Amino acid sequence: MSPTRAANHKSSGGAGSFGGAGSSSLPAAEMMLYAVGFCCPAAYSIYSVYVASRENEIELLGGKQNASAFLGRRMDTTDFEWTFWKTWFKNGLFTCFLGHVIVSIMVRRFLSKFKRECFLAYSLLALHCVIGFKPLALLTLHSLLFYAAAVLRSKLLCWGLGTFLVATLNSSLFRVLQYRLAGSESTYYLVLSITAISVLRLLSFSLEVCRRKDKKVCSVMDLFVYNFYIPLAFLGPVVTYDTFQEHFNTPVVDRARPRRACWYICRVTVWAVITELACHFLYFCALEHNAPLFESLPPVVVAGIGYLQGHFLHVKYVIFYGLTSALAMLDGVETPRLPRYVYIPMGGSRKGLLWQLIGSAACFTFVCFWHGGHDNIIMWSVFNWLGILAESVGSALLKTDTAKLHLNTCSLRNQRRLKAAIFAPVATLLIINNLVFVGGRQAGSVYFHKLLKSNFPLGTLGLLFSMYCSVQLIFELERLFYSKNKTD
Repeated sequence: MSPTRAANHKSSGGAGSFGGAGSSSLPAAEMMLYAVGFCCPAAYSIYSVYVASRENEIELLGGKQNASAFLGRRMDTTDFEWTFWKTWFKNGLFTCFLGHVIVSIMVRRFLSKFKRECFLAYSLLALHCVIGFKPLALLTLHSLLFYAAAVLRSKLLCWGLGTFLVATLNSSLFRVLQYRLAGSESTYYLVLSITAISVLRLLSFSLEVCRRKDKKVCSVMDLFVYNFYIPLAFLGPVVTYDTFQEHFNTPVVDRARPRRACWYICRVTVWAVITELACHFLYFCALEHNAPLFESLPPVVVAGIGYLQGHFLHVKYVIFYGLTSALAMLDGVETPRLPRYVYIPMGGSRKGLLWQLIGSAACFTFVCFWHGGHDNIIMWSVFNWLGILAESVGSALLKTDTAKLHLNTCSLRNQRRLKAAIFAPVATLLIINNLVFVGGRQAGSVYFHKLLKSNFPLGTLGLLFSMYCSVQLIFELERLFYSKNKTD
């Protein structure tokens, strides 16, 4: 079971399927042991990364201290994604988003009948100012092609068109053409991001239209408003077409919505400041990218780098999606969970275990292809699918009469301990697999060797115990949250 699903799994069955095991309380002394067993190693590994960053600052960042240093520390700018979006936010996206907020307020007060027209006009103007006319014309052409596929009601044509456009993003020939259209390297990568997310939205539009039984075809303007909607155009997240239409066309009557949006933006700002500070004192990205140095580091430093990389990946998208979702919230557009256009049509879990695994494999195949099909992405997809396979087989075994008979002899507390013991090694392997996704195969091999092989068995057992403590803390937080919601 993946770490996220392991942490959030709540079975509705009885004791034989671990139902209620995660929600049972443990003695306070035992929970204190788990808190110490996780927090102390995590804190020490982070401190070790700080020491390694300070000792290797010149090798990692080059040169001597300069005027850009903050509190005597320079910033690690190795992570391309964070540096790229931060630069674009200062150089154009902030003005673009601010303009959208102003237009949204003006339209809501004075031009509510022309909401679609005003939003579309501003979106096209803003995109023209940020990426230029030629890339915008290309995005418009993509939209028209998908609109034609939707009118023809051909799902095969929609998927074929989407697959072709994603392939062009990774083709060296089309990459040269797109670079010429963009005019600069920075704009090229921005257009690449916009186009990749745009393809997902266009797929959503065309597939939603093809699924409709009333044969109603939406207007081209509806598609343009959806695809070029500024808050979600650059970074996402992807909102399905039907959900967008439902929220966008509903008048915003919730007076608390602006306050909630402002609160989200404040939270995002706090996390952005914390991330910036961390990049000035913890050079975990630079340490990982310096292969010879990374391979020579002791396991505790490597563990700290992996821990920080995992959190950095999560926090980055909390910031990215949190900001854009807050802006969309002002217009009444909520950003729900991502759709399942692959998994459910393949049968999902309704047709049994085999079709569930085939649907999951199809999902990972598309995700892998959309991300470029690199070797580390393929490895990440394969091992995540194997994690789902292990979870599915394990769930099936737990439903057998023999498993239920043995589990029913255990108390709920012991079932919770057993559940955490099962999740800990699986979560450890999948976390290392996620680090392959972030850092590549070479970095992944270093993580595997340093964390699981170099100090076997004591180091491996220590890591697994710390992960076991982490799973128990997650169970406890879930139990407290569930109890609070039930009381409310």
